[in-house]
Amino acid sequence: MTERQIEWMQERLFQESGPFYHLCTEPLEDGLIFENDEERKVAINLIATTVKEFHIDILAYALMSNHFHFIIQGELVDGLAFFNRLRKRLSNFLARRGRPGVLDLVEVNPETPAIGSLIQLRNEIAYVIRNPYVVRVDINPLAYRWCSGFLYFNPFLTDLASKKPEDLTYKEKRGITRSPNPELDPSFRIRNGMIAPESFVNYRLVERLFPNARKFTWWVFKNVEAQCEVASRLGESPNLNDDELFLTAQQISKSQFGYDSVKELPQQQRRELAIILKNKWGASNGQAARIAKLEQRVVDALFPMTAKQQP
Repeated sequence: MTERQIEWMQERLFQESGPFYHLCTEPLEDGLIFENDEERKVAINLIATTVKEFHIDILAYALMSNHFHFIIQGELVDGLAFFNRLRKRLSNFLARRGRPGVLDLVEVNPETPAIGSLIQLRNEIAYVIRNPYVVRVDINPLAYRWCSGFLYFNPFLTDLASKKPEDLTYKEKRGITRSPNPELDPSFRIRNGMIAPESFVNYRLVERLFPNARKFTWWVFKNVEAQCEVASRLGESPNLNDDELFLTAQQISKSQFGYDSVKELPQQQRRELAIILKNKWGASNGQAARIAKLEQRVVDALFPMTAKQQP
């Protein structure tokens, strides 16, 4: 089968399987939603048990310290109902731990638009998987415990040991559900006291919507422009690293200024490049100076309001 035929089949699958939405919340400006892994574990269990109550599938998710990302398949009204129920249950749990009101201002935009194309869906899924990686330097997005990134195209997934709900004690079930009536869906698999993500994420559909494992990895790590487009739409910073910005700068040097590399650019074009990296690609002052090969004082003079930010 040719690449064009595969793409056509995936496009048809996208059209027949939708609608799809990216449900996300704005980061809390002050404070954290999750203070430790125990709270994240409870959140995963609540996501798993709550999503079963609504007519949606989760395709990807990321639990960040101060916000949420979900890619869902299904109607927006069901997605919003799922999130509101999840927020209520998680709020009750955090209140019992002495942290009431943490989620009072955490909400999903009720006018979230549907994802309009297969390309956009791939971009949004990749953005969610990549999100923990761009925020923390110690994170591998394909092995982060609180994100679905490790599920896709993973040949070792079926080798991971887990239990069935029927193998658990009443106490173990209650610890998972946080309920005096601890019923668990028989399709769930339990690992280390947590409902395994492969039990509630439709990762197989995601695999069918990407051309192959190599292209999936490219989308997550190399499709920098798409990452920035999604970040801009969500009002977030793309947080690109130096290597990603360097490759982007090389492309800009060729396409916009007609030079083969940044080091060949005249001083004025380097200033213009720094402005582009700053305004479009979210570079810090330090990154803009390094990548555009300018003195730090020159970039700080261009952007005095952000001169004190992290390099």
